Amino acid sequence: MANKSIIDGFSFADDADVSLASSEIEKIKYIAGKMNMDNPRGVLAVYDKLITSGIFVTPVGYEYLRTLQSYLYKCKDIPDDAVKEIPVPISYTRALNLRSEERDERIQADRQMRTLRKTFRTEYKVSLIVNIILIIMVIAMFVITLKAENPNMINYRTAILNQYSEWEQELNEREAAIKQRELELEKE
Repeated sequence: MANKSIIDGFSFADDADVSLASSEIEKIKYIAGKMNMDNPRGVLAVYDKLITSGIFVTPVGYEYLRTLQSYLYKCKDIPDDAVKEIPVPISYTRALNLRSEERDERIQADRQMRTLRKTFRTEYKVSLIVNIILIIMVIAMFVITLKAENPNMINYRTAILNQYSEWEQELNEREAAIKQRELELEKE
C-alpha cells in the first residue's frame, strides 16, 4: 500500500505539498513529451523559461531542473556559463531556526507545566493541611460546647430548665424550713 504523502521518492508533510508535487509531475510529463532532447538549444530555451518562470517549487520539480541542467552541462554545443543556476527561494537556515524556536518554545512550555504542577501540588498539600486543621478545630469546638456548663445554643433549654428546677427546689426547702419554724414558735 503506497503512502499518499510520498511523491516520486519525496515524503511531503501536508496534503497541499502533495497536491503541488503531483501537479509538477504532470507538468514534467507534458514538457518531457513535447521537448526534443536531441536539440540542446531547444532544451536550453525550455530550461531558461522554466527557471525564469519559477514553475517548479517542490523537490520533484527541482530534481527535474537538475536533470536538465546536468544534460546541458554534458552537451558540447552549450557552454557551461550559458546554463543558469537553479534558484532556491527557501532559506533552509531560517527553516531550521524556526524548528529550533518551535522546539525551544515546546521545552519552555514543558518547563512551565512542570512548574505549574509543582505549584499546584504544593498549594494542594497546604490546602489539605489547612482543611484538616479546620475540621479538627470545628470538632473541638463542638466537644467544648457540649461539655461546657454555661448555656449555649445547643444546651440552653436544658440549662434553663435545670436552673428553674434548682430555684423551685430551693424555694420548697425554704418554705419547708419556714413552716417548721412557725410550728416551733406556735408550740412555745
